[in-house]
Amino acid sequence: MTFLAKIQNKVALGTFCKTLDSAFVEAAGIAGLDFIILDMEHGPATLETIHHHVRAAKMTDMKSVIRVKGVDAHAIGSALDTGADGVQVPNVSTAQQARDAVKAARFFPGGQRGVCRFVRAAHYGEEDRNSYFRGANEKLVVLQVEGIEGTRNLDSILDVEGFDVLFIGPYDLSQSIGKPGEVESIEVLELMEKISEKASKKGVVLGAFSDNLERNQSLKKQGFNYIAYSVDVNIFIEKIKEITVG
Repeated sequence: MTFLAKIQNKVALGTFCKTLDSAFVEAAGIAGLDFIILDMEHGPATLETIHHHVRAAKMTDMKSVIRVKGVDAHAIGSALDTGADGVQVPNVSTAQQARDAVKAARFFPGGQRGVCRFVRAAHYGEEDRNSYFRGANEKLVVLQVEGIEGTRNLDSILDVEGFDVLFIGPYDLSQSIGKPGEVESIEVLELMEKISEKASKKGVVLGAFSDNLERNQSLKKQGFNYIAYSVDVNIFIEKIKEITVG
């Protein structure tokens, strides 16, 4: 069963990863997370480190998704070459950007991803080429809509074929309406509700970021099946504080 098939039928819980130590990635999988988002947009990891993180995730049942810096064909292709289970593209504001992201993530006929089968994702050329190209087109493609422009263009973005998850970034959404950080303001929550309603009608899997456990539960009730809870290093800090403060 593909990762997409799983999240179409049940809620998956993950976290964002900003660590440089692949042992923490492996530990997250051992702990039972469904997926981890290896963050190259706001994280310090190089592509070399990301390769190690992907290997660490594959030691467990946890799926790895790489968030690239933006709609960049080379970055998207390089991320998928690592053998990750998916790619997440931030700051998608128009249908053309959505099409460009899909084009970069899929081989023909779904796109025009740069072709090299001598990469880790294809076992450095040892995997049957037909099997590789077929399987590569089943990798998860997540598009982030996180601003007013994106919400205004949402209908046309949702009509783009080839992506799997629409991910809402509440913090960037809050900034776009002039309330940076107020992710639980009425305006942000109403926007998220409108986005989720439109996506659900199109049959698109919904994703979002959450930084408190109560919000996880409300997102589940709203139909979000791809929920990224907090960030690994912050979770570590919070647990250490329980020891030192307690």
